[in-house]
Amino acid sequence: MKHFPILALLIVVALFSCNKNDPKSGHDDMIEPPHSSRLDMQPVFGSTNLKLDSTYILSNGFEIKFIELKAYFTDIQSGGTFLKDVALFNFRETGTLVYQYGQLSSNPSLQFGIGVPPSINHNDPSVFPASNPLNIAIANDMHWDWNPGYIFFKVEAKVDTIVDGITNCDHNLIYHVGTDSYYSTKTISNLNWVSSNAVFYRAWLKMDLKNFFENPGNSIDVKTEFTTHSMASQSVLTEKARQNFAASISAL
Repeated sequence: MKHFPILALLIVVALFSCNKNDPKSGHDDMIEPPHSSRLDMQPVFGSTNLKLDSTYILSNGFEIKFIELKAYFTDIQSGGTFLKDVALFNFRETGTLVYQYGQLSSNPSLQFGIGVPPSINHNDPSVFPASNPLNIAIANDMHWDWNPGYIFFKVEAKVDTIVDGITNCDHNLIYHVGTDSYYSTKTISNLNWVSSNAVFYRAWLKMDLKNFFENPGNSIDVKTEFTTHSMASQSVLTEKARQNFAASISAL
């Protein structure tokens, strides 16, 4: 029994150590290293935070349910400061996270590529380090084997194109945009970095999926423009999806 106090102390320390890093403990922030930043992006549908597998209504009355939302962001910079080389946004698997443990910045200007630049888009995905989002084990279905290169972003949904008061989202929408000519860059000038201390900053973007389909002057007709895999015969819709995806992203 004389060893009981030491054993009890060790158990308490172990429990505390496990809990502070438990992603299920109610805190979405891991302990950040000094001089670092984190970028998040909240998908929305108009003024409503978007959830996968939930139903929303387009302006024409069509009901839509989003199934998949993924994107590569590369060469992320802020006011001339390099923040992160590549990040994979995977809303279903990692929520709003774009990247964490990037370089420290508080500049309101943000520049990044949407997709993978041509200089590395055709590299062997198995040679990237295991922790790199471009490694095939992480990229997974974001890399084409039939058309060597990465899928820059995916928007997948199901829609009901019959407005009759009965929800039946059985019409598939698939927008897989890639290949070198569809690599985009984006600049945001009004990003708001919030600091919890002097050595860690966090900022939020939003992505409006209603605007992806209803971008003024460039809307997507879900009845006739429902699928692209970025093949040559799909160039008109692919370009429209590329433009609308970039336009849908702004500071939160």
